[in-house]
Amino acid sequence: MQFKPNFDLLLDPKSAVQLAGMNGGSIAVFRRAGKTLLYMRDNHLRNTAFDMVDMCFADDFEIKPDVLVAEMENAGYERKLETHWFQHANPVHAIGVAVKKNIPVVFADLSPNQMVDVINTGFPNNQITRDDLSKVLNAQLNPDGDIYQQMHAHLCLYGRDKFMLQNIAEALNKYDNVFAIFGGMHYAMERLVLEDMMGKPEYITRIKNMRGDFSDVKIEPIKLCDFEMVKNDDKS
Repeated sequence: MQFKPNFDLLLDPKSAVQLAGMNGGSIAVFRRAGKTLLYMRDNHLRNTAFDMVDMCFADDFEIKPDVLVAEMENAGYERKLETHWFQHANPVHAIGVAVKKNIPVVFADLSPNQMVDVINTGFPNNQITRDDLSKVLNAQLNPDGDIYQQMHAHLCLYGRDKFMLQNIAEALNKYDNVFAIFGGMHYAMERLVLEDMMGKPEYITRIKNMRGDFSDVKIEPIKLCDFEMVKNDDKS
């Protein structure tokens, strides 16, 4: 079968904002027709999910990714891994691990120029330039908010998330096991589209500690001082 996203099922950004925190810190596992999609819901502001990335690439993980589809701007195909919106975010780590394991990587986000084009198409009377893009991306996604919030919502609904889903679908058509890593907000918008293509997912919520097994460690902490209640009139 051929996988094709139904963009009519994309959730509007305003509703997605309310759902973005659900199933936080988890991986959605979709299976259909011999294909598997691992969709990691990332929080770009936290490094706590590095173990989640490493677990998915570990030799003892049951699913062996054939390709990584990541939230990284498709500014070029032969360049060093320079940045995401957050320099040390988990997509950067995932891409680095995949490359070292000789796993193909897809940059599945729009380039800055493409983002500007999408915004200007939706707001012909409020044209922006590359210099304005950071104001849009730093604004909340709210189609009823100020002009930058409206632009950000439009950019995701009519540009970024469609391109992400197109890349996921094409990856599923070409590979058996696809590992996708995008922000939790994108998953909230895309979930119904993914379920339409792949069925309901299971969630991996217990992440293996990839930095060491401490289950047999016995701890005898040392005591350095006694607790003393501070009095309200104690100015020291």
